Amino acid sequence: MKTLKRVGAIILALVMVLGMSTIAFAAVDLSNGEVGGYTVADTPNLNDKVVNIKKEITVYNPDEALVYGPAITYNYAIAGATEEELVNITDSTSPANNTEPDHYSGLAVTTKALSGVTTGLVATGAGSGTGIPKIVWTNADILDASANGTANYKNLTIDFSSVVFSQPGVYRYKITETAENYITSGVLDGNGETANVRYLDVYVMRSDSYTDGTTAAQWRIYGYVCVENGTSDIDPSTTKTNGFVDSNSSEADEYRTYNLTIGKTLTGDATMNNHKFPFDATWTAGDATGTFQFIVEETGTVSVTKGAQTETTTVNGTTVVADTLYKVGGADAVGTTNKDGTPLIANEGTIKYIGIPNGTKVTVTETNDVAGTTYSTTGTEKIGSETGSDIVWTGGTSAKSNDGKIATMAPNATTIYAQSSAPTADNNVAIQVINALSLISPTGVVMRFAPYALILVAGLVLLGVALKRRTKKDDDEK
Repeated sequence: MKTLKRVGAIILALVMVLGMSTIAFAAVDLSNGEVGGYTVADTPNLNDKVVNIKKEITVYNPDEALVYGPAITYNYAIAGATEEELVNITDSTSPANNTEPDHYSGLAVTTKALSGVTTGLVATGAGSGTGIPKIVWTNADILDASANGTANYKNLTIDFSSVVFSQPGVYRYKITETAENYITSGVLDGNGETANVRYLDVYVMRSDSYTDGTTAAQWRIYGYVCVENGTSDIDPSTTKTNGFVDSNSSEADEYRTYNLTIGKTLTGDATMNNHKFPFDATWTAGDATGTFQFIVEETGTVSVTKGAQTETTTVNGTTVVADTLYKVGGADAVGTTNKDGTPLIANEGTIKYIGIPNGTKVTVTETNDVAGTTYSTTGTEKIGSETGSDIVWTGGTSAKSNDGKIATMAPNATTIYAQSSAPTADNNVAIQVINALSLISPTGVVMRFAPYALILVAGLVLLGVALKRRTKKDDDEK
């Protein structure tokens, strides 16, 4: 699926580039258009065109992974453009094809934009109710991510079915976007502005057919584009897009995440290799101060409380199999219960949390729940491609070495490692905890080493008897 998506993205990019460089409205059927442009006024009629404006969030993750989405809501206000924003629009002089005359007839056609008609206009955002101009992203959304960023989109649908246009032309609308919760969601505003503005140019022409089967003359929308600058004239070189921003634009909003793997190594105590030690991961808010959700992966002998996704889900309009994706809890706030699935990890096991918002710190706690056994516990942390470094235990009930890098964990003792700062952005993080058999209690000696002790004692007794007999023999010989 990744390869197909890459090929599709390359083809789409080439189409957009060619469209911008030669024809102002690529892939728009103009076969019914009047050559020379907007010169014939006609009786206004209803049209049935629905326009979808894409709102994109570029999602980053060091792995090519699916991640859960941020919780953010975008609001949209749509108005007709003001007089200052009614600029001149010049079409391309290139023909759309070589055989059938149409709007691209080789003539440079210039017209002045008309203020958009809002009466009867209905806007609905994905995730909101009918007629509500909001696009809602939630922690339940599954998004596609990559190290270099992958664009994920939802649509703002604008229905012009009940709009009455007065004449053919280019109708300009001003769309103002505001977000309710940039800070709490962890989404970075690509524009760095409180309100983001785009202009929607809707191209209206006369049509001799209608989707309900009638043949009476109708007005219909035959193309639309979005542009950024509302006061600059439009020409074939102007950057146009079908989204709120160009998907390749630095102004696209961003959601950046990383992954955390917690692993366990047990040395010198092979009899406990399959024992699952209790761990706890507590999150400290960073870029996202509200709610966020993780996908979790397991390797080896571990257990974690999780819920399975449905068998399929939709990502960017494409259905993908999601029955191997598991989430922890249900979109819990930072530091609350069910935040990590209460992991239990045995020797050589790992639990990986995928899609942690950048800036978020973690505190990892391990508990020694093995009766009668004390462990000497150390740990390493590796961020990205750097060499792993020894971690310093910062808390818990275990005894610590002077440098804090060794924790002596008696039964029921805990040891804690708290990151002092958030990991470097967009990097995988691996924390490996190593438990070595350190001290054995008297109970443990009897249980584990009694046979060897008996052999040792028996040997000493036999040696004593032998020495005693030798001494007696020597005495008798004297």
